[in-house]
Amino acid sequence: MKLFLDTNVVIDVIAAREPFLAESRAVFNLCETGKAEGYISALTLCTVSYVLRKFITARTMRNKLREFRNVLTPIDLTVSLLDKAISSSISDFEYAVQFYTAAYCEADYIITRNVKHFPLDNIPVLTPTDFLALKSLL
Repeated sequence: MKLFLDTNVVIDVIAAREPFLAESRAVFNLCETGKAEGYISALTLCTVSYVLRKFITARTMRNKLREFRNVLTPIDLTVSLLDKAISSSISDFEYAVQFYTAAYCEADYIITRNVKHFPLDNIPVLTPTDFLALKSLL
C-alpha cells in the first residue's frame, strides 16, 4: 500500500504538534516498519524546514529530515508536475503540487489534515485518524 504524506503530517511528527502527533506518528510508523510504502514530495522537505526554522535548530532539523528521507521516498519535482499544478483548478498551488505528486507516484491514499484542499475523485484523501480507522477495518 502506497501512502503519500502531506506536509502537515510530516510537520506534526517533527514538531511533536499536539493534538495531532499520535495519529500522524502512527501513520509514519507504518512506513517505518514496512507495513506501507511512504512517499512525500521533495517540496515537503523544503517546506518543513522553512516552516520550522524558528523552532528547531538547524542541526536538529537536518537530523529529522534525514530520518524522514530514510523512511519516506521523496518524489522529485518535475516540469511536468509543476505545469499540471499551475494549470490545475486546485486553488492552492502547494496543494496542487502535492496532489499531482501523489498521482505521479500512484499513491493509494493521500494522508493529510486538510482533506478539503484536495480533489476527492482520483485518490482517496484521508486524515491520519480516518486512515487508521479504515486500516483497522481492512
